[in-house]
Amino acid sequence: MNIFCDDIVAQNYDQFYESEKGRAVDRIEKSVVRQLLRFIPFRGDMLELGCGTGHWTTFFCEEGFRVTAVDTSEAMLSEAKKKDIGCATFLHADAANLPFADESFSVVASITMLEFVEDIHKIFNETDRVLKEDGYLLFGWLNALSELGKKKNLDEIYRHARFYAPDEIRQYLSYFGVPILRFGVYYSPSFDLLDETDKQDTVQPAFIATLVQKNKKRCK
Repeated sequence: MNIFCDDIVAQNYDQFYESEKGRAVDRIEKSVVRQLLRFIPFRGDMLELGCGTGHWTTFFCEEGFRVTAVDTSEAMLSEAKKKDIGCATFLHADAANLPFADESFSVVASITMLEFVEDIHKIFNETDRVLKEDGYLLFGWLNALSELGKKKNLDEIYRHARFYAPDEIRQYLSYFGVPILRFGVYYSPSFDLLDETDKQDTVQPAFIATLVQKNKKRCK
């Protein structure tokens, strides 16, 4: 069962961002992703996979993209549509079987969705199909080596997730090209935020953002 299909989970999903720590984490994650957006020299059509309640959809629209946002959870999409995000279109669709023609999008983005998919290879195959040559793939990941990763089984949602180590992420993305990685959300063992402190480098980051440009010469 997909836990995100539960109406209660969907309705309460954004509550984290309303807390003091949630706002801090959100600020850090968006700052990290914004660093990568600077490498994309245009603002055009973006496909967002696993859009959930539209939290990141709003951000991408604010950054100038026209977003087609998909998710398999009708409950999550219902919450997203309530936000009335003008530059976004929400569709019920599976990231492993997308209803789009080949090379439809200049950018494909997804923030912490791959942790909850059954087959990451199917996602990448579909991403490769719908992404234009020389297009950009922007992903956010949860780090298996972080304090969050070490203790994920204590969390009702994360215990269903599969986190990824940085070397795994680089390996997955190497098919498309050479990825750029940026890091943030450094949790201490007691889950205090250590970002921008002298203790930041004593722990692994919980959040990893990656950008890779699809290399049309990779198979030649």
